[in-house]
Amino acid sequence: MEPPSSQENTGIAPEQRYRIVRKLDVGGMAEIFLGKSVSLGGLEKDVTIKRILPALASNSSFVEMFLDEARLCMALNHANIVQVFDVGRSRDTYFLVMEYVDGHNLRRVIQKASEVGYRLPVGLACYLVTEVCKGLTHAHTRLDADDRPLEIVHRDVSPPN
Repeated sequence: MEPPSSQENTGIAPEQRYRIVRKLDVGGMAEIFLGKSVSLGGLEKDVTIKRILPALASNSSFVEMFLDEARLCMALNHANIVQVFDVGRSRDTYFLVMEYVDGHNLRRVIQKASEVGYRLPVGLACYLVTEVCKGLTHAHTRLDADDRPLEIVHRDVSPPN
């Protein structure tokens, strides 16, 4: 017996399940959007949608790396790591649906502080680094279902991430 389609599970077609509201940011490999997850009965939830840039979507090794990221991220559950809810394909590109965290990325906060001549207090900087390390520790020590290390190494620890 085949599993029911997404349409049977949610009452809406898969292509209608997520709606982009506005672009939040763009990087060298992906675009980040504020989106809405639309559920049965029209219920909506804010989500973040990370979409591979169209120019990279035809690169099979990049797509595989993106899907590996999705697989690993879906195995993580920590307060300091954004949750990944879904991975999908739309038209000619791939996307991740992630938890939406309202606020500014740290890069923008640091830039704005610098523009007005404000330096982050040492205590706040230490707190931020400690929280990042907690999330990294969770990822780096995570085991799979057979108690084998996932061997995750985050290679892009930076203020916007």
